[in-house]
Amino acid sequence: MSESAEPRAQGRKKIPVWAMPLLVALPLWAYVYQGTLEPAPSGELTPVEEGAGVYKSAGCVACHLGDGQGSASVPALTGVRETWPDYRDHMMWVRLGNNGWYEATGSRVYGAPGKSSNGGTMQGFGALTDQQLAQVVLYERVQFGGLEEGSEEYELLLAIAAGDMTFAEAGLGELATAGGVDPAVLSE
Repeated sequence: MSESAEPRAQGRKKIPVWAMPLLVALPLWAYVYQGTLEPAPSGELTPVEEGAGVYKSAGCVACHLGDGQGSASVPALTGVRETWPDYRDHMMWVRLGNNGWYEATGSRVYGAPGKSSNGGTMQGFGALTDQQLAQVVLYERVQFGGLEEGSEEYELLLAIAAGDMTFAEAGLGELATAGGVDPAVLSE
């Protein structure tokens, strides 16, 4: 039995000729395929992603909702850049809340002239650090206001969010300045 099996094995080639090009191309294909894979996530969040976390953990989501639409008594954030044209005024509003803003400015004006707050009461978030404050404002302006990455405003907010600049160094916005907000509140 072994004698009859041996002659057939000697006449057969080990690898078919048609398979040789495939075997040669396989390592090249594996190298190219590996190059198309995305690198593993670094585990670090971007300032906008960190802002989304602050938006949730600080409680902004409870009133303005996850989609930023607000409610009958809470303004939507979809027009946040029209309401607060200067990011610094937006940051100040979030830090002080409406009662603090009204007290600091001596006016019941909400945002840019002609804007309405729907009569809601927003608490101040003075406990947020400058970085957290910039992160949440950056998130709101990007996610709900359409702020584009790379714009001057984006870069300035990013500098505060990353800790490269402070809110005090950014200064007061036009509305806060016109309202007479004391710049010392920036260092609180």
